Amino acid sequence: MSEEEIDRKITVILATDVVGYSKHIETDESETVKNLRACEKLLTGLFKKHKGRLFNTGGDSFLAEFSSAVSAVECAVEFQNAIKQRNLSEQAKVKLEFRIGINSGDVIKEKDNLLGDGVNIAARLEALAQSGGITISKSVYDYVKGKTQHEFNDLGVQRIKKNDFHAFDILLDPSQKRTLKTKSKSISPITGAFAGSVIVGVLGLIYFMLIPNQQTIENKSVGSSVPKILVSPINATGVSGDIISFANGVTESMISTFASYNGVRVLSSSTSNYSKKAKMTDQDIRDQYGVSYIIRGSIQVMGENARLNLQVSDLKAFEITVAKKKDFNLQDIFKVQDELSNEILQDLSIDLGVGAVQGSNWSEDFKSMEDFVLFLNWREEYRKFNKESYINALGILENLKPSYVDENVTVSIMEAWQVYQKLILKLSTNKDQDLERLSAIMDRAIELNPKSSDALAAGALIGVDMLNKNCQEAIADIQLAKKLSGTVDTLTTAGIVYERCRDSKNAIKSKRDALNLVPNDNGWFITSSLVFSLYKDNQISEIYNLIGENIEAEDMTARVLALYAFLEQERGNIENAKKFLKRAKEKNFNIKKFKMQFRPDQKPLLEKTIAGLTELESLE
Repeated sequence: MSEEEIDRKITVILATDVVGYSKHIETDESETVKNLRACEKLLTGLFKKHKGRLFNTGGDSFLAEFSSAVSAVECAVEFQNAIKQRNLSEQAKVKLEFRIGINSGDVIKEKDNLLGDGVNIAARLEALAQSGGITISKSVYDYVKGKTQHEFNDLGVQRIKKNDFHAFDILLDPSQKRTLKTKSKSISPITGAFAGSVIVGVLGLIYFMLIPNQQTIENKSVGSSVPKILVSPINATGVSGDIISFANGVTESMISTFASYNGVRVLSSSTSNYSKKAKMTDQDIRDQYGVSYIIRGSIQVMGENARLNLQVSDLKAFEITVAKKKDFNLQDIFKVQDELSNEILQDLSIDLGVGAVQGSNWSEDFKSMEDFVLFLNWREEYRKFNKESYINALGILENLKPSYVDENVTVSIMEAWQVYQKLILKLSTNKDQDLERLSAIMDRAIELNPKSSDALAAGALIGVDMLNKNCQEAIADIQLAKKLSGTVDTLTTAGIVYERCRDSKNAIKSKRDALNLVPNDNGWFITSSLVFSLYKDNQISEIYNLIGENIEAEDMTARVLALYAFLEQERGNIENAKKFLKRAKEKNFNIKKFKMQFRPDQKPLLEKTIAGLTELESLE
């Protein structure tokens, strides 16, 4: 088979099998088979529920693929919990237990089967899992952390059958926490090793807080660009048990709604309940859990009529930023809880991530809150700028497109950026065809709305990089876009265009202006870009002023950490430099992405930086 005929894709693989199946068969073959069939029925039902596809089975083992890492994890957790409950019942004559491994990676499609390393590593993770447990790869962990309410245990880099991979257990209960010997590896020179750098150990100690019901709750974060939200249990005192259940349902509904947006992290209901039970103050909640916003509410009932009040408090400013109330009939409570949850999510997602002007414009372009959240999640994925996030973003776009055809400027621009990233990351199999498509999409976006600042800004950068537009034309488009609407993304894109056109002063100003429009730079996207503009303009002290204590944030980008390592080395702070370089490697520092920050005329500065990092690595 030629290379062109190989059908490859990135997907999520779930592998599971029965623990000690042979011994069960030897003890009671008939009952073992009956119970396996019952478990298989339960498993395949959950695959269907979570949109998984069973592609291979070997009697007591099963392999399934998922398009979403979150769906695979939720399916696995639900299955293990269901098996645990089944084994407590009388119907389980033979109490079967399963191990599960989940990996995201490259696979080869062979008819209905899947082959390759993506599948093999899932099987290795399954072998590493505990009985009744779930073990996942770091790629899956990176996708699902902050998007689920589960707790994880970092196992470090493990070796099974000559495969090295960074593994995490999902802790279904505290007894599953374990410590495994970590696989170590020597570090080779930076010029040959950055592409395959070692993922090392645990970044810090994990502290657990015991509460009366023995549930585990979140720990205080070392800092992140993603804001944390706590939904306090809705207050429904002095009412019947049914209304209290309604109030609990509102709380859970809001947590679920906020969890749909990747730009925030919502703490679990167990943390929410504990904070209320412990009578924690807002300052305690902020300091203990790193919470940025807390949502509180109450239900008042008068016969069949009720009023739901909700307030959002900013725990940094200690002030109420959003207040909502809704009068309704009790029969409509589920509709009302969804409406208010969506309204608050829209307000917060706009204020936190994109700014009021831009967010309001975007929200008007979509038919539903669900579509708007899909767009925001697309934006989060796109800005990560790697192969995996490109595929994730493309999946979101393909989900949105059928509802908007070719008549929505924002969706058209999304498609343009997607093709642009495909070309930048060298994922295109037909460059000329993609360039032609890119030009057509941009022309169509401008035709749909000649005064769209997003379209003009995108056209300026894409034009300079891909479509032979000169800097004079690009900057004219940028100036018009800024005049029409100085939004976050317009200013960020403007900064990159000025950078391409060797105007460092305006590049830095535009990126600073973009940062000033949003209180929260998710993923440090704008900050990272500004850091490199300052570095290339030799404004080193400004870099330190800009980043400050945020350099310790758990999600600080690998490229900024690597640059900080070099800067600290230049200052003679070798131990700090080593620490930052180690953190960059743990985040899979990519030398190619690092080099992309520099223009060809900045080659001497790039070579100096790489040489410094190479020297620093030799000291480790």
